[in-house]
Amino acid sequence: MLNALPTGISLRPITDSDKAFMAALYAANRQAELANFPFSDQQKTLFLQSQFEAQYRHYFTHYPSQRFTLIEQQGQPVGRLLVAEHPDHLRLVDIALLPSHQGLGIGSALLRQLQAEATTKALAIKLQVAPASPAQRLYQRLGFLAGEGDAFYLAMTWLPPTIAPAK
Repeated sequence: MLNALPTGISLRPITDSDKAFMAALYAANRQAELANFPFSDQQKTLFLQSQFEAQYRHYFTHYPSQRFTLIEQQGQPVGRLLVAEHPDHLRLVDIALLPSHQGLGIGSALLRQLQAEATTKALAIKLQVAPASPAQRLYQRLGFLAGEGDAFYLAMTWLPPTIAPAK
């Protein structure tokens, strides 16, 4: 199957019991960023926890009934995929994998599945990415085009073949 996930990878809805894993996932993906901060380990932990809580509240307040799924490998959580469906596009709210599971094709396969869904529904996919994020290269390889941005986020859009780009 063209859009098959790597062996052993599956998705399931996020539940309240996944919050601790999601906090650990958030922290794991921010370690390099915080390495040079002049904080103690305890301060870094508290900072990451408060930032995660703010993000978690934002996601579940602004996208309450959307597809928030946990990415599992052999039944163990390794990431999350958050997608919101709007009348005219799919919004990739967030995709995150544990550092140990990045670069293995999991994210690419999930994004290709989302692209297949968007093609079937004749919807664009929109997302925002940090300008310095390595994920930006992945999105570009998969055909996402950069739009407007600022110091914090760059908007990117993918259009299925059935939708002509705006001139």
